Order: sequence, then C-alpha cells, then structure tokens
Amino acid sequence: MKRNVLHILFWALVLFFLFIQIYPVAWLFMASIKPTTELSAAPFALPQNPTLENYISIFQDGSIFHYMWNSVKVTGVSVILIVLLSSTAAYALTKFCFRITKPLYALFTFGIMVPVQITLIPLFCFYSDMKLLNTSITVILPQVGFALPLSVMMFVSFYSFVPNELIEAAVMDGCSAYGIFFKIVFPLARNTVITVASMYCILIWNDFIFANTFISDNEAKTIALGLRDYVGAFGNVNWGMTFAAIAISILPPMIIYFALNKYVTAGMTLGATKG
Repeated sequence: MKRNVLHILFWALVLFFLFIQIYPVAWLFMASIKPTTELSAAPFALPQNPTLENYISIFQDGSIFHYMWNSVKVTGVSVILIVLLSSTAAYALTKFCFRITKPLYALFTFGIMVPVQITLIPLFCFYSDMKLLNTSITVILPQVGFALPLSVMMFVSFYSFVPNELIEAAVMDGCSAYGIFFKIVFPLARNTVITVASMYCILIWNDFIFANTFISDNEAKTIALGLRDYVGAFGNVNWGMTFAAIAISILPPMIIYFALNKYVTAGMTLGATKG
C-alpha cells in the first residue's frame, strides 16, 4: 500500500513538472492565433475565433526572416568554431604531455567563473576602436570565447577514456597526428560533439545580451534582438504579432532539441565515454 502511494505521488510530481514545462509553450502558440481583441479580453482562454492573421502579417513584413538568417549565420559559425577549437584543444591537453598542460587546463576551467557582464564595456570599446560594431563577428567572438571552457572540459572528459594504445597503434601504422585525430579520435567523440553543438546552438540562437550591446543596425540584428521591433511608440506592443514572431523564432531550437535529444542524453552520460 505504501509503495502504491509513493508510486502515485512520484507520477503526480512528474506530471506537475511536465505541465509547468509544456504550458508556456502551448499558451504561446494558442495566443499567436488569437485576434488582438480576443487576446486582450481573454488572454488565458482557449481561442474562440482562431486566425492566422498574425502570421500573415509577420510573413508580409518579411523582416523576421532576415533576422533569422542573421541568427543562422552567427549560430552556425560560432558552433563550428566552438566544436573545432574545443575538440582540438582538449585533445592536445589530454594526449600530449607538456609541462604547461595542467596550467593551461586550469586556465580554461577558470574561464567558467568569468561573468559575461564584466566584459561588455571593454569589448564594446575594443570593437568601436576596430570599427567592428554592427557586424556578426562582434557576436561570434565572445560566444566562442565564453563557450570554450565548458566545451574543453567535456571533450577532456571524453578523451581521457580513449585508450592511448589506440593512438600508439595508429602511430605505428604511420598515421600522422592530424590523421589520428580526424580519422580515429574525433569520430569516436560523436555524442560529445552533438552535445556541445546542440547545447550552444540553442544558447547562441537565444542570445540577447551580446547582440543588444554590439548591434544597433537593422541589417545585422539577430532574431532575439529583432523581436523588439514589435514594440511601438510609447511602449505599445502588438501582442498578436509579437507572439507569432516568438513562436516562429523558437521553432528551430525546438526542432534541434527534439531531433538530437537522444544523442545529447548519451553524450551527457555513458555515451560520452563509450563514443
């Protein structure tokens, strides 16, 4: 009897947290198909007269697709650099024996403790002096820099389980250092690569602080920054179009998450060490 009660309480708790996670997303999509008048009168009720007018207005405006393209460029380049730099740096720190290996690894881990906010003013001054403001590179560089510490730690954790005998056998067969990494070691780290890539893909796509600090030109705005366009004069907001734009903007990270969730889970647990 006691076991049944605990079982019921467990699943009730699971359903409660599941509801907390799903309800905001479900409400967002419901709000995006409500007319403006209905959204103002009954924001939390089910749609009585669902309409696609908000989405049609977004598509006709067209600016959201430009912002999404900017986000795709920033996210894609950043993720590629993060994976490439962190995987190679971690491989060198794990498999190459140097006197400065441990201090270098400690330096990478120290980067996790550096708050993003304290770098905004120095970076803004630097970008301003270099005439780089309102370009994608101003967002890409800090994203890569702040992502490297944790990414390097994850790859180091994986590489530590790769047998040195495997690398020694490749060396005996005449494989070069680059060949060993790209043909043998890197393919084994598939789950870790997917974990790092998907995690930072979502974080960079949703980034606001760097984009808001370094970008003011409409041509360079990312999707997170472009959503502010729906705030009119004196703070008036077209909530219908705003919710529709948000719904469109969250679709790519949601698709990436659900498509790669299995690999991310494996990369975070046993899969990251088994390759």
